[in-house]
Amino acid sequence: MKKLLGFFLITIFTVSLSIAGTVSIKISTDADAQIFVNGSLVGSGKAEIKVAKNSTVNVKVKKAGYISEERNYKNDGVMKLPKSEFITLQKDASFESSSTNDLANRDIDIKTTKTEEDAWKKLSSIITGSFDVIEVTDKSTGYLRTAWAVQKFGPVIIRTRLVIKMGNENPLSYKVKIISERSETATSAREDEKFETWDRLLRVYSDVIPEMQSRLSK
Repeated sequence: MKKLLGFFLITIFTVSLSIAGTVSIKISTDADAQIFVNGSLVGSGKAEIKVAKNSTVNVKVKKAGYISEERNYKNDGVMKLPKSEFITLQKDASFESSSTNDLANRDIDIKTTKTEEDAWKKLSSIITGSFDVIEVTDKSTGYLRTAWAVQKFGPVIIRTRLVIKMGNENPLSYKVKIISERSETATSAREDEKFETWDRLLRVYSDVIPEMQSRLSK
């Protein structure tokens, strides 16, 4: 019984020490901004986090149209942690140069009554008018892929590419996909793991597929 009581007292003492070393921080930001703590959503606008002694808590704030902000609060007894912090978000310029577009990141069927030769010429002409580099092209199989077209907006990188595949030979049709992706952490378009599908499309590419649909139907 004495051993059990002793163990219980030691446990309480250990927990008390742990609680005593914990620091509470009140986080606030825009009312409609989401607050993530160690990757989990904990609320919008305001949240209180607790940083245990000798531990680190990651806080990330996200809001559509704004650049995400991230903080790491380390309770190591050396750096004094704030009791509260307001996290300000900066506008994302890429949103001002883009629009929500239901043509992004999905296959679009384009049918035509033109010959394969004429259809391919028109498709190639439209694509080279918007994309500088065609990475892969194979007229015999009806496959074409552009290189990534990259635009930078401060820390944000938007990459866009277009892929064409033969749909049917008779009647002739193609499947066209314009791929739009975004990253806040990549330093180049080659860091695939840092990009995420973006449901918006830069306005410079918003008319590419509609133009294909129009010109191939005539």
